[in-house]
Amino acid sequence: QDGFAVSDADTSDEPYVGQEFDSEAAAHAFYNSYATRVGFIIRVSKLSRSRRDGSAIGRALVCNKEGFRMPDKREKIVRQRVETRVGCRAMILVRRVSSGKWMVTKFVKEHTHPLTPGRSRRDCIYDQYPVSSCCPDILQLLFFYSICYSLFFGS
Repeated sequence: QDGFAVSDADTSDEPYVGQEFDSEAAAHAFYNSYATRVGFIIRVSKLSRSRRDGSAIGRALVCNKEGFRMPDKREKIVRQRVETRVGCRAMILVRRVSSGKWMVTKFVKEHTHPLTPGRSRRDCIYDQYPVSSCCPDILQLLFFYSICYSLFFGS
């Protein structure tokens, strides 16, 4: 098969179509926990809003390797970004239903890349970026601090 499936031992609490959550945040937390256990990182993708009042009614949560990055349109690229997206299709789609709960309406389990079960989010992020042969420990430490800074200060 093309996809990298998850073994049955790792899927005791995997998402399924029809699964309900009390809120969008609860669905996000559940999928994030599942992703961490299975060995990938998620990101928030599409948002659907109600035409009536503008409230959120649907959300796609995807593998962070989903799709492909759009080409940079700036004339001068200061720093070339490492390509981290490989066209993975793994995701869940949750929609708010009439009861006010959020329901999984689509679940794609298969990934197009290897998974790293049991690895922390930080370790998964490290795997996406090449480490220079020159002073790798210092570079990893600097990268770690830059990730922490962006998580805490939103930069």
